[in-house]
Amino acid sequence: MNQVTLGFLVVQMKHENTYLTEVAKRSSSYSIDCVRFEPTSIDPVTLLINGEKFDVETNSWKEAMFPIPKYIYDRCFFHRKEARQKSKPIVDWLKKYRETSFLGIGLPDKWAIYQALNTDSTINSYLPHTVMLKHPDEMMKHLKKHSSCILKPRTGSRGAGIIAVFYDSKIIKIHYHHGRDKKTKQFNTIKDFILWCEKLIEQRPYLLQPLLPLHDTSGYPFDIRLFVQKNHQGNWELLGKGIRRGYSGSFLSNLFSGGDSLSYERFSLDLTDRQRILLEDELKTIVDHLPPLLERKFHHLFELGIDIGYAQDGSVWILDINSKPGRKTIIETNPKLADRLYEAPLAYCQYLISKSQVKGVNLNG
Repeated sequence: MNQVTLGFLVVQMKHENTYLTEVAKRSSSYSIDCVRFEPTSIDPVTLLINGEKFDVETNSWKEAMFPIPKYIYDRCFFHRKEARQKSKPIVDWLKKYRETSFLGIGLPDKWAIYQALNTDSTINSYLPHTVMLKHPDEMMKHLKKHSSCILKPRTGSRGAGIIAVFYDSKIIKIHYHHGRDKKTKQFNTIKDFILWCEKLIEQRPYLLQPLLPLHDTSGYPFDIRLFVQKNHQGNWELLGKGIRRGYSGSFLSNLFSGGDSLSYERFSLDLTDRQRILLEDELKTIVDHLPPLLERKFHHLFELGIDIGYAQDGSVWILDINSKPGRKTIIETNPKLADRLYEAPLAYCQYLISKSQVKGVNLNG
């Protein structure tokens, strides 16, 4: 097999340095060269890139000039507005460029995903009822009936911008996270709250969902992270499961908001045999059905992090789906999977190479 190039697309060159370096260290056995570059480093005239190429002899990255790689692994995260404005249009262009094939195209925003999945009879029962928040009256109607709700930005990750709202008589409290710290704000009148809410939804679109009782027996919020990925044959596999648990008094369990990683096996010991069997059956249904459904609804994918809520009554909920998942929870709780996770992008890239050679087609469609 001829040597081909796999490009790691990042907003900042050193982002995920450890992960991408570990992948690149294993590239020679797959006859793949690894480069990494920022979207803004592409010369619009020559289409040459000023980036870095991995040197397998010294196990280090070195500055290099190279053409746009045929295969691209998109690891761009647009947490800052400036990065989104500058880099996202270029990434969108690359995904349409006929000379490139992305390992995975990615997913649209949370509202688009919800609308698409809600039409599927197998998956929609796992989706919390979700509405696009257009006016504070919608939230007040919900609060007067249920006394609480959760607001999620239409776009975003890592728990950023998520707000829990509690209504007690005429007092309304909101809780949100700033990094690991939980913040609280109280509104003594509904009028003040509505004014705040109007400003909130003017700034960015929000989704409204019920606040589900997703706490363990000790009162800690938690969720189950399912990590699924395509293997060297292009088939979906569940690589691992892990538990992300927040701290007492929090309502978020993701790691960026102060959560910790726990093993799924340890968590399952606290379940009865019946609970364990029922939960495993639900998780298998989601893993078997959700990834191919997303590809039918949107574009081809390479990997997914699926966050599952397990409520006190045994109900199972799909909380979030990430097409650019982190690996910390899975590696910390399943360290034996590390090598497999590092080799996976190379193995799947090799599969795409063989597929394109047989069919002679571009894989971005």
